Amino acid sequence: MAHKKTRTHKPKKPRSIRMRLMTAIIFIMLLTVLIPVIAYNSLPEWVYLFVPGTRLWIGSDDVVSDYGTVDFMESVQYAEKKYNATIEIFNADGEFIYSTRSLVDTLPVDLSEAPPIDEAYMIKYDVKNGSLKSSTKGFLIKKYVDKNIEITFLDCYNYLPGGERLEISQQVTSEGTTARIDFIISFVSLMSVIIIALLVISAYLKRFTRPVENMCEITDSIAKLDFSRTCPATGLAELNRLSESVNSLSTSLSASLDDLKEKNKKLEEDIENERTIDNLRQTFISGISHEMKTPIAIIQGYAEGAKMFYESGNAETAGQYCDIIVRESQRMNTMIMKLLEITKYSSGAYELDTADFSVAELVSDWFERNGTILKEKEITVENLIPAEYIGNGDRVILESVVNNYISNAVSHCDGDKKIIASAEDTGGFYRVYVFNTGAHIAEKDIDKIWMSFYRADKSLSRSQGRFGLGLAIVASIQNLHKAAYGAENVENGVRFYFDVKKAVEKQREAPT
Repeated sequence: MAHKKTRTHKPKKPRSIRMRLMTAIIFIMLLTVLIPVIAYNSLPEWVYLFVPGTRLWIGSDDVVSDYGTVDFMESVQYAEKKYNATIEIFNADGEFIYSTRSLVDTLPVDLSEAPPIDEAYMIKYDVKNGSLKSSTKGFLIKKYVDKNIEITFLDCYNYLPGGERLEISQQVTSEGTTARIDFIISFVSLMSVIIIALLVISAYLKRFTRPVENMCEITDSIAKLDFSRTCPATGLAELNRLSESVNSLSTSLSASLDDLKEKNKKLEEDIENERTIDNLRQTFISGISHEMKTPIAIIQGYAEGAKMFYESGNAETAGQYCDIIVRESQRMNTMIMKLLEITKYSSGAYELDTADFSVAELVSDWFERNGTILKEKEITVENLIPAEYIGNGDRVILESVVNNYISNAVSHCDGDKKIIASAEDTGGFYRVYVFNTGAHIAEKDIDKIWMSFYRADKSLSRSQGRFGLGLAIVASIQNLHKAAYGAENVENGVRFYFDVKKAVEKQREAPT
């Protein structure tokens, strides 16, 4: 059994823009030639009378608006001149009382008192089209024949409020003006057709120009690095190829830009790390050079004295000098270790070892370890942190935050001599407060106390082990945890705070 061949239809190839434009322009040009010919021979008579009819209609309304006033006659004469028209008025009984052709140049305000005039001034028309209707407004087409010359007049009649009839007429054609009118009509018709043709061409070409405009908008977006839009397919072969090229270019630029952004971000991070390390290095060197001058001078002086007393046989005094040298060396070691600690946290070299822990225990452990010092200084402490507050972070270095805060509170505690630890839930974090009674921090110092070697209270010297590095260590640790910290003056004392991130389970329970 023979199988029938299945006919496959190839997809229709889109026509080019050039072919479509040529077809459209030829068709429109044919219309431009044919429409004026058809219109000239087939338009009804009212088309030619539309413009003069409109003028007469407006003129009659202008006259009627001044009816019953002293300006009525002036309005009549103005309409005669403006519209080159002939005006005739008949009273309510149909008597002829005014004509442009008469010598009457005044009328009484009450037209019912106007005397009739000779009907010889009345133009004898033959009504060609239309009829008078009482108490209304309309048009008549009249014909006047004189010595084999036929003149057509367009007459607009309007009844006045007193029942009088106003007729305002204008010549619309004659043998001498027919050719001119025909020319004007032909010209107007041709211009109308041209305008319509242009509108049609504009509307038709929009099918072709709109995709190009859309591509321009998309390329403008690409120039502004916005690659979210793509060019849709069209029914034209050339535009389809152009759309595909634009889309391909957009995709390539977007991928290249993303790669460049990623590399720039990495470069900025590297530069920032280098800048941070360089700043830390400079801070470390300037801090060491500044803070080492005094202890080195002390060690040098006491070393020379110890040597002198030892050589003279005064071993006891030499031993005392050696003890002072040891203490100063220990202080120098403490200061250097603190500087190294700040550098380690700030440089990004330290990796956090995070785990969940009790925030309340973090504080209570310090109170237990330092109970003797608190008792000696007669300081009362309270830990008001709820036991259910479970934080997440590197507990080892967070203990350093607590140590620095409470040690600072002990050094500055005065008045009622109270230290109170408390905390509040701020959403994703617990904010831990350490309050101590005593004097406020000066407003000019409150933002500077986090800087290395800055001491707001100058009375606390290095002899008491105060180097101005504790709060700088706090700032470095909190920045490493990406958590807030700060200090504020409150009633009866000062309150320091730091944020601890909530444990994962506590974050799920946090109110939204």
